[in-house]
Amino acid sequence: MNKTTFSILIVLLLFGCRFHNVQIYGFIDNNNKTVTVPPGSDGLKGKLKEALSQDGWKLFVYRGPSVTEGEIGEKTKVQQYETFNTKYRLVVSSYQVDACILPPSPEIRYDISFIDNDSGAEVFTINGLSCESDSRVVEKFTNALKGIK
Repeated sequence: MNKTTFSILIVLLLFGCRFHNVQIYGFIDNNNKTVTVPPGSDGLKGKLKEALSQDGWKLFVYRGPSVTEGEIGEKTKVQQYETFNTKYRLVVSSYQVDACILPPSPEIRYDISFIDNDSGAEVFTINGLSCESDSRVVEKFTNALKGIK
């Protein structure tokens, strides 16, 4: 095996097939930087919450009350829905698929969704495969907050 092939193999082993897929569907209203976030601070979730806090966002863990409303009559129509006390909602999921060698950390598959609570529309989504310690995930997230892909 020649040096070039060996070097390429080492790079692939160290960095794997990392990717970040960003989809932007709308824009953030910077006049209302309030967001409902999941509880806890482990892994990627904690890093995203820290980035939001450093950017001046007000973080809330709990959503508003569940509401049931409707009309009783000949045709009864009842609706139940969740309310939120914030303009936006952050949904984050990630799970470990392997281990990264440099720097040592879990390799994760992740999915991030930033939702406008008023309209119910996704403002942006990001998914990918990366090392949990990779700052590019948070960088992609903060760029998406600014409307940058």
